[in-house]
Amino acid sequence: MLRRSLAALLLVIAAAAPAAAQVQRPLPKVVFDVRLFYAGLGEDPITAEGLDVFEEDLPNRGFGGFAGVHFYPWRGKKMAIGIGGEGWLAHSSNQPTDEDGNPTSPLIQQQFMGVTPVVSLNFGQGTGWSYLTAGMGPISLVTFFGEETPDAPKPYSLTINLGGGARWFPNQHVAFGFDVRFWLTRPQEPIEVYPGRQRTRLVIISAGVSFK
Repeated sequence: MLRRSLAALLLVIAAAAPAAAQVQRPLPKVVFDVRLFYAGLGEDPITAEGLDVFEEDLPNRGFGGFAGVHFYPWRGKKMAIGIGGEGWLAHSSNQPTDEDGNPTSPLIQQQFMGVTPVVSLNFGQGTGWSYLTAGMGPISLVTFFGEETPDAPKPYSLTINLGGGARWFPNQHVAFGFDVRFWLTRPQEPIEVYPGRQRTRLVIISAGVSFK
């Protein structure tokens, strides 16, 4: 999975350069992003033990979305430095059942959310460019029983994310975007209704639109 994701990241970075070379325009001063994804959020044996369920009963793949804003205070002819911020939310759920389809436990839900400031190194022109990005911010990855989100405060931990992607602008204001992001979450101790979890590596590939 990691090798495939790295290959995809290199591909989109390389693909943005030809599009950027067609028209020599600088990067815009600001870009807004909205991206969606459907990705695995991990199945943790420590979490399964804390909930007293089988590891395969845990929810795995979930839907989620990113929203972000990026500023480019330094813009050269073929390179720019960006700063900005991103927030995201993802959710997955699973209802364990027996061979006859009868529930064997309450609904299990999982949420992945957070915000992070980011910096980026951008290569290309205003009609299309690729980027490498890094950031660190508080994230929460929790698993719990029930239809409703518990009232207990969610545990957050500062987590580094690394990745990259590309944007292609077919017209002046709207772009198609692609992003590959890596997280290495920290271990978590049990807190109230939320079980503990081990260190987890998450890889999320998202796609969407950008506005300038």
